[in-house]
Amino acid sequence: MVKLSGKTQLAKAVEPVEGGTYEIVKVEEVKTAVQGFNGLRVVMKSVNPSDTKEYATMLWMRETAGQSSKLGSFLAAFTKALGSEEAAMDTDNWAGHKIKIISWTPRKREILVVD
Repeated sequence: MVKLSGKTQLAKAVEPVEGGTYEIVKVEEVKTAVQGFNGLRVVMKSVNPSDTKEYATMLWMRETAGQSSKLGSFLAAFTKALGSEEAAMDTDNWAGHKIKIISWTPRKREILVVD
């Protein structure tokens, strides 16, 4: 038998869902302990006041991000909303904005900044 105590923990946040609208609370830079992958953890809350769950998704850093990848969908949406790729590349500009998840299936990610 394997005891997981001290080795793993259950995440409190859940992935956002297609069709949902969320407000971005914060964006944290993370690095995985084992393989040293770099990513961004986007923490969100639903705009529906009766939904009190915490939502989060990981955007894995890479040199080139396809527009329909998780990272690429965020960059494309914020480039359009903020008016420049340079502004979109600064994740401090994401917090406080509301996004709608248009499509959230692998290789077909699309979000829209609605506020």
